[in-house]
Amino acid sequence: MYEDIDPEKLKIDLNERLNSLQDLYSGDLISKSTLSSQILELIASREAKIYWDITMKKDITARRMLVMLEDPEQWEIDSSSPEEERERILKERLTSVFLTAEDSSLDILEMLLDTASLPHFEFIVFPRNGKSTGKKSGAKLSILD
Repeated sequence: MYEDIDPEKLKIDLNERLNSLQDLYSGDLISKSTLSSQILELIASREAKIYWDITMKKDITARRMLVMLEDPEQWEIDSSSPEEERERILKERLTSVFLTAEDSSLDILEMLLDTASLPHFEFIVFPRNGKSTGKKSGAKLSILD
């Protein structure tokens, strides 16, 4: 499906866009609210979804469990929040990840995608075409749901 796509080129392009957002925000050219919306838009882009599918999706369960184990209190707060509040919460979380990791050598793109792919947020970022969101059959529930 993605045989002819170079994941490294996608990563470079996405990181350049993240760097541009960082420059705009640090130069006081955009507000924190605009920054959060732009990060969400970038993470929900086709390019980010393809990068996620190629490089990270195969480890989704392990990645989710790691996030849950790293901060179980935040997981509980996020997962028990009302569905209509989750987009706002996701924007706050993405902005927090982006701003706290700006000076580190951590892979901000992966951290943002890990946050966006959590079960309580993924329907916002990666909607399933033709499938109703929020309804799970009993057979497909997992410990992470």
